Amino acid sequence: MTPDSSAIVAAFAAWHPVHDRARRALRGVEDLVAHAELEAYSVLTRLPAPFRAQPALVSEYLRRRHPGARLVLPAGPRAGLIDDLSQSAVSGGAVYDALIALTAKRNERVLVTCDERALSLYQRLGVSVRAL
Repeated sequence: MTPDSSAIVAAFAAWHPVHDRARRALRGVEDLVAHAELEAYSVLTRLPAPFRAQPALVSEYLRRRHPGARLVLPAGPRAGLIDDLSQSAVSGGAVYDALIALTAKRNERVLVTCDERALSLYQRLGVSVRAL
């Protein structure tokens, strides 16, 4: 199991509507998709006050709660990713959702998400998903 950025943000942020559920779901999950980690860090450190977190706090949280591997899409599958996305009519911000999903799939992980918008894309790409 590995989370997308929406699940990482929810698990971190006590104010998030599914915070408790996300924290429970991600307990013991060590490995993160590298891009999901970067997205979550970006979101958490740029939110408007009072929700914005200090970069050092987010960094420490990610390192301590998820100390395992940072999963990436290997060079082979990555080389054809743009063609695959265009054939599947994936564009705009959904490209990053697809990158995270396909990385989880390639690494044989169930993707945990709080993102209802991305859920249909994840399913269309054949990714095993657990929605919170």
